Amino acid sequence: MKTERLKKSFFNGISNVSIMFINTILSFILRTAFIKILGEQCLGLDGLFTNILSLLSLSELGISSVISFSLYKPLADKNQDKIDKIMSFYKNVYRKLAFLLLGFSLLLVPFLKFIVKGYTIHYNIYFIYMLYVLEVVLSYFTSYKTILIEADQQNYLLTPIRILFNLLTYGLQFAFLLLTKNLILYLIIKLVFRQIEKIVVNLYISKKYPAVNFNCKEKVDKEDLATIKENVKGILFHKLGNYAVNGTDNILISSIVNISTAGLYTNYLSLISIIRNFINGIITAATSSFGNLNVTDSAETKYNIFNIMNFISFFAAGLFGIGIYFLINIFITFWVGSSYALSTICVFFISLNFYLTVMLQPVDTVKNSTGLYFKDRYIPLVQASINLVLSFLLGRKYGLVGILVATSVSYLCTVSWTKPYMIYKYIFEKKITLYLKQQLKNIAVLLLAVLLTIGAYSFISIANIYLLFIVKGIILVFIFISVFLLFNFHSKELAFFKNLIKKKK
Repeated sequence: MKTERLKKSFFNGISNVSIMFINTILSFILRTAFIKILGEQCLGLDGLFTNILSLLSLSELGISSVISFSLYKPLADKNQDKIDKIMSFYKNVYRKLAFLLLGFSLLLVPFLKFIVKGYTIHYNIYFIYMLYVLEVVLSYFTSYKTILIEADQQNYLLTPIRILFNLLTYGLQFAFLLLTKNLILYLIIKLVFRQIEKIVVNLYISKKYPAVNFNCKEKVDKEDLATIKENVKGILFHKLGNYAVNGTDNILISSIVNISTAGLYTNYLSLISIIRNFINGIITAATSSFGNLNVTDSAETKYNIFNIMNFISFFAAGLFGIGIYFLINIFITFWVGSSYALSTICVFFISLNFYLTVMLQPVDTVKNSTGLYFKDRYIPLVQASINLVLSFLLGRKYGLVGILVATSVSYLCTVSWTKPYMIYKYIFEKKITLYLKQQLKNIAVLLLAVLLTIGAYSFISIANIYLLFIVKGIILVFIFISVFLLFNFHSKELAFFKNLIKKKK
């Protein structure tokens, strides 16, 4: 069982990294063409409407995470009757939610002109908005089956399909953007091919699981339904809080500052999202495996696995977080021009927020895969309240930097310690002080690495911006890895990876 679980986690990790690697290259090329051809206002609209649809998609209530958790035990027990009932229930709920989302989206149309500030280009924002809406609404009819293959830890089997459609979609979008310079066609191509991809995935899953009846007429057992409802109530607060903190920045920037600033920030978000998704792809590959482990193994085993996930997360969060602070403005300058670069203080808080979110990924993985949604349900609302109030107050006075500061403060005051507290108490049965000590050690690594990097950079004087980026990048990587190994040389987690390498040899 353990060997099989490790194998599936490995394949899911490789799958996620492969897709992310290809997506990174393709989306970067496409994003560059988008900026050069359509400009910062179209870029701002893209970020704004994506944020709005994320808000409206809260009607999903996080039910996909709850259903995934509900499937772990039936799949482990090969309880076909329960799997049929849960999947049919999920399908019906998703179809109802699609119409609910459409209704909410239409109600927002009259208010778009108040949200979009400083908009001057010729495209009809209402038609563009509805294309974004249609893509999300249609996905509710065609994406429900993927939850089954993900919960069964075999998501890696979908990799060839996803890579093929990414190549087709990005390729056609790029070609039509160059030929027509038209935002509408760009969005229509994405809409059509993403839906075709989901249909093909559905057909594959139906063939992969021929015994599953997705149209089962029997209702979910009362006990299972009660558990699902309680978990949905719990996760809804988390979804609301998470969106209010991470999903409202472009809306706030667009309405408080202007759409052009939202466009500049979207460039940074797109680059950071690539990095974050790459890291999350590795960490979340273990989510379904952790769900399986949760119903089969001890608290101590789960704790040891979590420490390994946390070890990987800190290495990635620390390395890329410092890299973002020191290097992203250099990259932005030679990518799209210095006029698209933000101030150093903005970049500092962007890198801090990146670090905080990545470091919480292993914690969220454990919470989501063990169904621990209800006990801390009010904390995300406290976080959201802090973020929105401070964003409004600081944003009006200090602009973008004020909104970024609000996000950092809301994290540090709430979920950065409350979420770990919940899993340590209820999953690992240990004291939160163990986690806090590790975080203090991580902060020491970061501070020393930053100070040494600043010292090393003081000796560099290179005029060529491309060479400067490469040299600074090499120095940063060398310093961070050296400090990281110095502080973790005798850790159990590093010993685990050393033994893994020895076994491979």
